[in-house]
Amino acid sequence: MSAPKSSLSKKPITAERVRSADLPVAWIMMLGLMVAVGPLSIDMYLPALPSMADDFGVSTAFMANSVPAYFLGLVFGQLFYGPFSDRVGRVKPLYIGMTLYVIASILCATTDNEYVLFVGRTMQALGACVGAVVTRAAIRDRLTAKQTAKAFSIMILVMGLAPILAPSLGALFLQFFDWHSIFWFLAAFGALNLLLTKFFFFETLTEENRNVRPAKEVLSQYWDLLKDPTFNYPAIGGGLLMGAMFVYISSASELIMDTYGVSATHFGWLFGMNAAGFVGLTQLNQWLTNRFRILSILRFGTMMQVLSAGTLFVVGIFLGTDAWLPLVLACIFFCIAGLGLTQPNASAIALAFQKQRAGMASALQGSLMFSVGIFGGLLLNLFPLNPVLKIGIALFVLMSLGAFLIWQIDRNLNLDDAE
Repeated sequence: MSAPKSSLSKKPITAERVRSADLPVAWIMMLGLMVAVGPLSIDMYLPALPSMADDFGVSTAFMANSVPAYFLGLVFGQLFYGPFSDRVGRVKPLYIGMTLYVIASILCATTDNEYVLFVGRTMQALGACVGAVVTRAAIRDRLTAKQTAKAFSIMILVMGLAPILAPSLGALFLQFFDWHSIFWFLAAFGALNLLLTKFFFFETLTEENRNVRPAKEVLSQYWDLLKDPTFNYPAIGGGLLMGAMFVYISSASELIMDTYGVSATHFGWLFGMNAAGFVGLTQLNQWLTNRFRILSILRFGTMMQVLSAGTLFVVGIFLGTDAWLPLVLACIFFCIAGLGLTQPNASAIALAFQKQRAGMASALQGSLMFSVGIFGGLLLNLFPLNPVLKIGIALFVLMSLGAFLIWQIDRNLNLDDAE
């Protein structure tokens, strides 16, 4: 029987269906929609924080605590869904997570208590993170290592639009409705993902490839995973590189708006430009993987990020806030855009050899990224330095550590051995 063509249609699971010879573009783009629920939930309600604070009778700074409440749910939720999906398959966790997400979004839309909102935001994250875990694992189940790198690039093309458009979409809702409408929209988006799961997401994990080890061994399995050099170097190294982006997000408004006096509208354009650079290089990555080794592309992208962060670090030392804004923005642009060459390839290498624990590997990789972002953002606020030097130090240290780990990956690693 020949390998199936690219399609969204649901079919019985077979070996050929799981390891397709063709790149299923429509299916991958659907997975991108499932992952996009995360960035939409993070960014879309940010313009509503002041009006939400007024309604609840608290300060905007207090209401902003709902952001780390969401990140906390992302870290721990992924660690649960990983081993769960390795045991029961990829479909059931999607139903559970997205149902929880819809319920949590409705709770956020209807509550009149700020603490209930914080609980609802954490529940939202616990539900939304299933998309990131399961989709990465499903891609690894079905595709070869080289196809996986291409698939992540396609998926980022879809989900990467979310952080570009989400703040503007949230502001648009506020022009016609109140902040509750944003959470009703997110609930509807979660319901859409449930429908996509029902009608178009087929099971990719065959019975023989499921992890049947006792559930009580989950912690030891995570520890074994962290000791595996085919996983730990690309996963932790890639997590440090990606975590640097969350550090940038934490400090961007202080640096660009407060320090340089850029307006909110222009700030949105600059923020979107960096996201567009990230998405653009992920698409270039598809072309590059046909011509170069995945590890070579990963190392090139890593060096681009380190050199850009190092330049920003030097600029911060010698010029500080007197530095020319376009120079600062150019350094940041290449730091963030470079993720388009590092993230798809680091993920592909990290998951390549994790046949029976791809879900756990996907979960641990995602949790590492957000942990670095949360920890790095907190450290950033402890430095009594000028904003340019502060972000320069944070990005340079994280990316240098990431580069060190990337260079520990065996240069002779043959990803074809993973098939």
